[in-house]
Parts: sequence; C-alpha cells; structure tokens
Amino acid sequence: MQAREVVKQILWSVSLLVVFAFFITLITITYFSFSLPKIKSLEDYKPPIPSKILARDGTVLGIYGIEKREIVKFDEIPQNIIDAFLAAEDDKFYSHKGVDYLGVLRALIANLKAGRVVQGGSTITQQVAKSLLSSKERSYSRKIKDFLLAQKLEERFSKEEILFLYLNQVYLGGGYYGIKEAFRGYFDKSLDEASVAETAMVAGLLVAPGRYSPYLNPTAAKMRQKYVLDRLLITEKINKDEFDLAVQEKIKFRIKDKFEFKANYFTEWVRQRVTKFVGEEKFLEDGFTIQTTLDYDMQKIGEAAINNGLKNIDKRQGFKGPLRSIDMSTEQYEFQLEARRKLYMENSNFFTLDDQNERVYELDFDEETFKQKYDERIEVKPTSKFPEPLISDDVIIDYLKQDVDYEALVLSVNDDARLVFVSLAGAYGFIAYDDFKWAHERTIIEDKPSYFPFVTKPSTILKAGDVILVRIKNLRAHLSNSIESKVFDKLSKDEKQNIKSVTYLQFSLEQNAEVQGALVAIHPNTGEVISFVGGKNYSESKFNRVIQSLRQPGSAFKPFIYAASLEEGYLPNSIILDSPEAMSGAEEGPNWKPRNYDGKYKGPITLRTALELSRNIPVIKVTYDIGIDKLMKFLKRLGIEGEFPLDLSISLGSLGISLIDLVKAYGIFPNNGKKIILKSITSITDRAGNYYQVDENEAPAEVESGETNKTEVVSNSQIDEKEQNVLNYKELLDEHQVYDVRLSYLITKLLNGVILNGTGKAARAIGDYLGGKTGTTSNFVDAWFLGFSNSVTTGVWTGFDDNKTMGYGESGTRAALPIWQEFMQAVVKKYGFDDFPAPPGVINFYINKDTGDPTPPGSANSYLESFVEGTEPSLSSRNNENLIKGSTQGSSNKGLFEEEDYFNQN
Repeated sequence: MQAREVVKQILWSVSLLVVFAFFITLITITYFSFSLPKIKSLEDYKPPIPSKILARDGTVLGIYGIEKREIVKFDEIPQNIIDAFLAAEDDKFYSHKGVDYLGVLRALIANLKAGRVVQGGSTITQQVAKSLLSSKERSYSRKIKDFLLAQKLEERFSKEEILFLYLNQVYLGGGYYGIKEAFRGYFDKSLDEASVAETAMVAGLLVAPGRYSPYLNPTAAKMRQKYVLDRLLITEKINKDEFDLAVQEKIKFRIKDKFEFKANYFTEWVRQRVTKFVGEEKFLEDGFTIQTTLDYDMQKIGEAAINNGLKNIDKRQGFKGPLRSIDMSTEQYEFQLEARRKLYMENSNFFTLDDQNERVYELDFDEETFKQKYDERIEVKPTSKFPEPLISDDVIIDYLKQDVDYEALVLSVNDDARLVFVSLAGAYGFIAYDDFKWAHERTIIEDKPSYFPFVTKPSTILKAGDVILVRIKNLRAHLSNSIESKVFDKLSKDEKQNIKSVTYLQFSLEQNAEVQGALVAIHPNTGEVISFVGGKNYSESKFNRVIQSLRQPGSAFKPFIYAASLEEGYLPNSIILDSPEAMSGAEEGPNWKPRNYDGKYKGPITLRTALELSRNIPVIKVTYDIGIDKLMKFLKRLGIEGEFPLDLSISLGSLGISLIDLVKAYGIFPNNGKKIILKSITSITDRAGNYYQVDENEAPAEVESGETNKTEVVSNSQIDEKEQNVLNYKELLDEHQVYDVRLSYLITKLLNGVILNGTGKAARAIGDYLGGKTGTTSNFVDAWFLGFSNSVTTGVWTGFDDNKTMGYGESGTRAALPIWQEFMQAVVKKYGFDDFPAPPGVINFYINKDTGDPTPPGSANSYLESFVEGTEPSLSSRNNENLIKGSTQGSSNKGLFEEEDYFNQN
C-alpha cells in the first residue's frame, strides 16, 4: 500500500510537471509570437533595396543603400542554382516541415568529431526565419524565435515561396545580398549565364561568406566549392562528366565592383533634396528610382571642359616642379615594373586562380620577358642621344587613354633638340617643346603685370629620375616632326632614316591644377538642368560651387542694369557719356571717382557699345539715373535676391550670387522674359511603382510633391491689343512673365553683339546666334562667362575658393570663356541653334553704331538695330533724349571693380 501511494505521488508530481511545462511552453510560444515579423504574404516581404539616381538616358549616376540587393522572381531562377543551394544547405528541404531533427543530430555529431563547427543543422526555412529577425544576437530566445518563425513560414508559404524569400534574402559576402546581386558582383553575369562551377562557388559562401571568400581566402573557397559539387553529385543533380568539368573550370572572378558615382556634385545635390523629402532610412532601404534631367553626354563634356580650362589657367601660373625623384641607378627598373603592374591591374576586370590558388589577372605580362627587354635597352649604347622608342609589339599601348594623367619617369633631357624623353611603365615617349615651354618657375601669384619667358632648355626644369605627370597626345608619333631642324640636319643618314621609321608615345607635361571652377547649363524654356559641374574634383573637395559659393559677378551683372534701363525708356542707341565724374550712391559718403580699366574715356557712346565693350562709367551713370530703389524692385521681380549693396557699386557686380542663380537670371532673356522654373528631377518612383511629382521651385531646399513648370505664356494677341501703349512694359507682367517679351528680344540682341563685336568675340567661332557676357572682379579674383543659344543657357566661373588672385590678365575672356566655348561647341552640335526669333511689336532700323543716329542702309558704320515699335528713331531727327549729362556725386566703394577686358581689345 505504501509503495502504491509513493507511485501515485510520483505520477501526480510528473503530471503537475507536464502540465506546468505545457503551460510554460504555451506562455513562451505566445510571448515570443508577438515579437515575430508579421509576414502573411509575399507582399509583406520588403527587404532593404538600394535607391538609384539616373541621368536622362538611364545612366546610373549613384546607388545608395545599406544592402546591395535586387529582387529576382522565383520563375526567373535557373534550376541549377536552386539545386546547388539545396545540395549545400538543405537537401531534405521538400520533405521536412521547417525543422530537420535528423539533420540537427547529424550536424551535432559532425561538429563534435571535428572539435569545431563544420556543419549547420538549420534548414533553409530556419535560415529564412533567422534573416527576417531584426535581432542578430546569439541566445536561447533567438533560437526559440527561429524555430517558431520557421513553423509559421511553413504554414503560410509554399516551398517555392520560401525559396524565393531565401534566395533573395541571404548574404553572400562582398556586400552582396541575394543571388542576383551576388552573381553580378562576383562574375558580372546574369543568373541564366552562371555555370555549375560558379553556382557551387556562390552556394558554398552561405555558411561563412568571409571565411570562404575567393578574394580573401581562395584556398578555402575552392575547398568549399568542391564540397558543394560533391553534394550535387551525391544527390544526382549533376553527372560525373559535369562534375569533372566544374572542378577543372577556371572561374573568372570580377576584380571588384567598379561602379563609380558619376556627376558627383549634381548627384549629391539631388540625393540631399530627395532624402529630405522621403527620409534618410526610406531612401536607403526602399529602392527609389530618381530620374533626373541631366544629359550625361553633355555632363562629360562639361567636366572635361572645366578640367582643361583649369589646367590652362594653372599652367600660366607656372610649374610646381616634379612630383618626386628616384635614383636611376638603383630604382629605375622597380619603378617601371610597379607602374606596369598597376596599369595592367587597373585595366583588368577579372582574375582567375592558378594551381596554387594565386591570382592571375585578366591583363598580365611575363615579368621575366619584360626585365630581359628592359635590360637590353639599358645596355645598348645608342649612337644618338635619343632613347629607344616604343617596342612595336608592346600591348600596353592598347590600354592607355588620352584623357588621363599618368605618372611617368624622365629618362633624359636634350637641350639642343628641345625634347624631354620619358618612360610610362616601360613604354618610351617624348615631350616636345610646345608641351613644356609653359613650365616657368612658379612664383607668388600677383595681380600686377609680370613677364615670364618661355622655357627654352628642358634641363632648367627637369632631369633624369624626375617623376612627373604627363598626358598622352599621340599614341604613335614620329620624332622627326618635333625635333629641332638644326639638330635633325646634323644627324647621319642612318639616324635620320631610323627616326623617321619608328614611333614614340608623345606626351604633354601636366600638373594638378589648384584653381577651381564650375559650370552649369539649363534649357531655358523648360528649366531643365543638363550639365552641372560643381568643381574640378569631388574627391578632393565636396564644396559645390554651383549652388553653395556666393561670388561677385563683376561685369557679368551689367546686362541686368541695361535690361532695367530699357524698361525705363532707354534705347539700344541711347547715348551715354563715357567721361570721368565724381558720383554718389544711395548712401552718403566721400566722393567716388570711378574709372575704366584703361583709365581712358570714349566720350559719347551708344548703350550697345557700352555693353559690348563692358565700359564701367556708362553703366554706373545708367544705374544712377534709374535709381537704386527701382533697380532693387526690378531684380527681385527677376528672382535675383540677396543682400545687395544699396549704392552704385551694385552696377559693377558688388553682390554675392551663386552661379545657378545667375544662369537662371540670364535664361530669362532667351526665354522671352519668362521666369525660369528650375528642374533637375523628373520623377521619383518607389519600389512599388508609386510615382511622386516634384516642384523644386516651391521648396528649393527639398523635394515636394506637386505640379511642375506651370508657366503662363503672354500671347502675341495680348501684345497686339496693347500697341497703343507700347511703352507700358509692365502691364502684361505676372509672376511668370517677369520681363516684357519685346525687351527680352532687345537685350538678347545686345548680348549677341557682345559675341559678335565685344569682349566675347572669341566665341563667334562657334556661330553667330549666341549671346553672352564676360565678368571679372577686381584683382582678377573671379572670372565669369554667362551666355546662351536659343536652346541652352550656360554659365562658367573660375577662381580660388580663398579669394586670392588668379594672376594678372586672368579675366572672363581668358579664364572662363574658353571653357564656355568648349562646352557650347558640343551643345550646338547636339541641340542645334537658330537665330533668336523676333516677337510681334519689334522692328529693325538702321543706325550709325558710333553716334546712334538713324542712317540709310549701306552707309558707313550702319547697323541694323532692333527697337520696340513706336520707339524707333526718325530719319529726320536724332533721337538723343537719353543723352546723360551733368555731374553726380560720390560712393563709398572706391575702386571696388574695374572693367575687365580692356587688354583684350584692339
């Protein structure tokens, strides 16, 4: 009896323990269930996807995200990839219900035997569960969550849906998430292009992507690949022949993801505004596609134009000397060998693994053969002083680019022939006189006149062993075309024949420019940004000089003064006295006696001539006559706002303004007086295809939803109805039509005169149908050129960020206009250009360009000038009511600016 009671108590206790354990388990499951991800359908699966910023043609400018991933549909995944992952991780996937208990036991035994973790017992379903949990800690609670979520996934999803989640979710090393991104990243292949060997390599990464990385540990990677191939053979997913081929295959691994951000200043400007709109986290995870207006072809040309222009400015400032020097007797070969290795690696996209699992690059060379040929060159004592040229079979020439600066080694200099011989990674070439004569010694850059003669002897600037920057001008140049004739004539017949028969690389001497620059171009009729260069090198300086830098525009501001004067009754042939006077501004102060750059005065000149030649005195007098208050209201109407000086110095550009704002303001003139609605973002689309409209002008600091580019056009009929009151230029204006369409045509034609006859006449080489204006600030600190065709408005600025001088003579004509020309030449070629069409209410009338008097066609100095109908001059009388006379008094901004381009005129 007593024993029976004991048994009863034991059974009762066990029952209580079972019930207690049941309730504890139930409570535990319930508790942890609340913290599991709520995934009820595949639509709930939203892993982090990077966002992309695209140029107009679809070129990817930037990719931003915390995980590199691209979702692939299950029916797009080849069966061989599915087989490889199942063989490597879970060959019983289709038979278990989320947890493979036998697999767990098998893995435990294998790990105990090995003394370390060699197998994982988790099923694919459990791995999906683990990847979906936000917490990554190793704990019992985490294991419980894995188990519970795996059960839920098996209940709610089919096996194919679980595989879909798995293959898109897994991390496969290299920053790659999901199989599509992994195969693209490792092999630059789409999924359907992957071989059995490649699928086994990627599938083998799952257990430990770092440990089995072919980049970090190729030997371990090959072993893991072999394990997966063995599993595929055992599970009969491949046959023996396929196995053998896969084991022997030399996989080509992509060296790295060579994606580089493009149009960096523009792309970052767009990213900042989109991020403010959608939020930083969403932008990095929700896979937005941002379509922009940027024309990437024009962007590349703009960047090249800035680079070339700044290099030319920098060269005029002098040579900074070689980068460094090496000992030619002991270091020459190693320097050349390392340069060649680097060049081949930079041009290689792939590598393979040899039998020792060492990397073999796609582009490689035999170092022993290279050394043998190099030694032969060194040992040969040539009869002339010219080094051996490029070896005819040297394949390095196929990988050299003509728009890139390279480090090269000076071999020798020849003062008689005026040549510098250099070696680029063992390939020989020369620098001709015209390409190094600029390299005078750099001194302190000053704004005073200075004279630096051309370098005539290369030995004064370079010596053997110097490491310099060069750029390739010609891949196969004949030395005879560059050698001094007096030297060539003294050579023997054999030497002359040899020089004529061989070719060299021809280089130019280069250096990194210190001066900065910026360029922006827009379509004025749509406001679309087509090119945007915020500086010479984004990696060196992220300061965006298109939008962040407020600089003084100098004479580039004069067109707005003259535009305001036309509205106040001035005419293109109005006579203005270019004469010295004491003047006063809106504020009281000492007398200011402004002068022209040359210290000379032309007397009575027309408004057109004053603008074309960028004279200072006339524009100051016009500003005085208009009045500062009226001018401020006019500028504000055009959208030019800021803290302006309330005195006459504003007529000479004594205000801070960004390049983008100045370009927008210039764009008003070819846009028929309509305000520019800036547009850089065409659309924002999220991962679900939802479309966001943006209005960049409503909130310039951020992107907001809304309609864009709503502009009311002033019709011709409206103008015709007002013919009886042609001088009331403001009557038809509104928030969009900010300047009279007839006056816009007049100022456009006046700026066309700057190109045809004035300070911008160098641009006439592009064509006649352009308008523009130079600008230079005092002491040659800033140089500008703003101009337009009928389809594109472009602005260029050059200068130093710290406001030091660029050197005497670095004016808008010299430092900015050549950049503008290079870019606009390409613009005209792509977009075309036509004459600016005259609107109704404008007539043409012949005048004497010097006096402003009406004159018969064909007479001396006759010029076909445009006038608003009703203001044209009469043949019987001189229309000189606008002759500006008298004296005015002083301003407090003595000598702030000077006319910039006198020295460029005849």
